[in-house]
Amino acid sequence: MDLRWTAHPARRRPQDVALVAAVALLTAWAVLVSLRSPYLALLAVVLLVASVASFLVPTHYRLDDDGVEERRLGQRKFRRWSDLRRVEVGTRAALVSPFARRHWLDRFRGIVVQLDGADREAVIACLRARIAAPAEKAS
Repeated sequence: MDLRWTAHPARRRPQDVALVAAVALLTAWAVLVSLRSPYLALLAVVLLVASVASFLVPTHYRLDDDGVEERRLGQRKFRRWSDLRRVEVGTRAALVSPFARRHWLDRFRGIVVQLDGADREAVIACLRARIAAPAEKAS
């Protein structure tokens, strides 16, 4: 079993890219007018773009026999199947987490697997097969 795909939501939703650009420009203008600092205006834009990087930049995913891998902008995040305890599936993404119950560290320790560009059903079936619920593991 080896599933690979690239999620690039910005390519599939150009209207949202226009919204991101409008918000960034409006923020830069507001900072420039209110604080009169082009450096702070530039910093505001950089921070906004960095916060939505998972939307703007392609993210490569791989599910194999070892675990779940996410690669974006030269950074690699990997979790072994044995380390994962929970999977939650949403409309556009799934969260795989090392915590059996919701935890405030989910966003930092888990991996948000974007389903954009993937065979959704195959990915969800793989995640659910590999990550059993705590009640299922006990029996």
